[in-house]
Amino acid sequence: MSRGAGLSTITLVYRKELRETLRDRRTLMVMILFPLVVYPLMSLLLAQVMASKASKGAAHASQVAVSGPPTEAAALRRLLSLETKSFAVQSGGAVTDVESGRLDALVVIAERGAAANAAAETTTTTTTGSPATGGSRGARPVTIVYDETRDGSAQAHERLEKVLAGVLPAQCRPAFAVSDRSVAPGSQVGGYLLSKVLPLVVVVMVMLGAFYPAIDITAGERERGTLETILASPVSRVHLMTGKVLAVATLAAVTGMLNLISISLTMVEGMRLMGGIGEGLRIPWTRTFAALTMVVPSAFLFASVMVAVGAMARGFKEAQNLLTPIYFLCITPAMVAGLGGYELTGVALVAPVVNVTLLARAIVLGTARIGPALLVIASTLVYGALALGLAARLYDSERLLYSDADDRRLSLRDWLRRLAWGAEPARDPSSAARPNINTTTAADALLLFGLAYVLMFFLFFPLQARHPQLGLLVTEWVGLLGLVAIYARATRRTLRQVLVLERPAGRALLGAALCGLSAWAVLGLLAQWIAPAPRELIENLRRQILPPGGRSLALTILLMAVTPAICEEALFRGPILRGLATRVSPLAAAALTGLLFGLFHFDLWRLVPTGLLGVLLSLIAWRAGSIVPSMLAHAINNGCLVMLAQLGLDERAETLGTAAEVALFATAVAVLATGAALVATSPPARGPSGGSSRRQKE
Repeated sequence: MSRGAGLSTITLVYRKELRETLRDRRTLMVMILFPLVVYPLMSLLLAQVMASKASKGAAHASQVAVSGPPTEAAALRRLLSLETKSFAVQSGGAVTDVESGRLDALVVIAERGAAANAAAETTTTTTTGSPATGGSRGARPVTIVYDETRDGSAQAHERLEKVLAGVLPAQCRPAFAVSDRSVAPGSQVGGYLLSKVLPLVVVVMVMLGAFYPAIDITAGERERGTLETILASPVSRVHLMTGKVLAVATLAAVTGMLNLISISLTMVEGMRLMGGIGEGLRIPWTRTFAALTMVVPSAFLFASVMVAVGAMARGFKEAQNLLTPIYFLCITPAMVAGLGGYELTGVALVAPVVNVTLLARAIVLGTARIGPALLVIASTLVYGALALGLAARLYDSERLLYSDADDRRLSLRDWLRRLAWGAEPARDPSSAARPNINTTTAADALLLFGLAYVLMFFLFFPLQARHPQLGLLVTEWVGLLGLVAIYARATRRTLRQVLVLERPAGRALLGAALCGLSAWAVLGLLAQWIAPAPRELIENLRRQILPPGGRSLALTILLMAVTPAICEEALFRGPILRGLATRVSPLAAAALTGLLFGLFHFDLWRLVPTGLLGVLLSLIAWRAGSIVPSMLAHAINNGCLVMLAQLGLDERAETLGTAAEVALFATAVAVLATGAALVATSPPARGPSGGSSRRQKE
């Protein structure tokens, strides 16, 4: 074969493979949209977590005490008392108080005659004077006693060093020769260092161990042609999927345990290689092996979720595309829990992945308690059982045996031709058997969300930072509503058809209005009781409603209530909700739409209340058979928040007592329940053909 013919063959194969790959929308989403969506989301969440942690640390006053000669100790106490935001100075204290956690740090001033002995006992000495002063000659030896395994104690140590270093200008002789001593034993320090990495490793490696086995026993089985034989056998689908999940969980658990042991041994070897730096550090092997217990429920949860998702795929490649987002979405909560410094209390006990990570850390640190540990394990097993039930239901469906219409859709060329010129694609002889290509699919819904997310993060956020009001209007009307209009044009439908913009029943409108009047109170109080938002976030939201330069009430209502109600509903309760409902039940579609709605607001602390609001609005839109009631509920909900800020009632609400909050919550729940009942019992909106819009997929 000549060189020219070989080059031609290579070019032909290259174009063929590239064209076939780019025709697969799922591949395009994983290759392009997924990194553009997930990485900004992860970075925003982690940045908010770290900022919140830093804010809490800055607001915490370190509990410190001073011991030593009475005159010098009193003078240093007065000096530290001036830093009211940084220190809460106690009248007395001892080293045992630091060990027990009553004090964050203790400053010990050496006796003048014991200066040499004090310096000899210290671990690390830091002279607070300038190098030009000739070291610590003449400086008073001071030892900071702290616990390096407690974040609050380590912060107190840093603050004390800065204060003592700033007593005199750098040109003067140093007042103190500062040294430090940690009271934490070597095993505790080793456990502290191990707790920083081990929980995340458990989650990541267990998921990695479940990834490919889950694909092989679901999508791989379909490709090998053995699925039909298994489904034809007289075996309960629940028993079948339980066996599959347990097999995957076993492989994932073995992977997680081996990696946990490996990282512990690696850490020991690293300490040995550090020599003097790591001397005295010890791995708490008993607690480390106790942490292995968390591998089992984690493996069951991840195996169930991945088998359930893998059961939806028609091939190995599609299963990889579906499971890759699941993998990263599970890693993110683990990273948030590991870096945020959260305690294993409240909602964290039942938050998936977060609770497992925090419990593994608590076990290694030796702070775990039986009650919370059992709750974490039980909730994790319940989540796994729910995912297992979903997988069994999928395997019990005949749709699993037959490919649906997802892989028979417009090519990229036909999609662009329809968008630009409205040209119909070329038809082939089998087109009569194909379903309506104008139906919004789940892939379309995710694609629209990904595009909106990318545009918001990379284009509209910078615009809003420069021009807040104009940027918000452009974001909503051009970005979100414009994207839906382009999609309607591309699929040769009217905007009314894509949005299901039908005339709803009066009962549905009244119920939606009641839901909007009460949802803000129910969700706001729940968020305040379960996971209160940082003060900075509340103030930032208040500044958006009441900007420093002032703004009319009418313009604020337009920007903050009417505009989001129309444009955000058009995207989320339009093609996204309807598209997801083609693959899952309406309730599941509403839950997924709510989750996407919460993620779209780019705020970790608002994720739960905004997500729950999205679920409520999705159920209203679906039950009413029209998007109009959800728009009304959205507008009234946001309008209530605007009016509260305008009248200053939001600040007064912060001073309400517990009894008043409970009464407000009970009243709001009653109003919300009444509104939901009205929507549920209302007749569905009638479509253009006289049929029920609720029962139509589009």
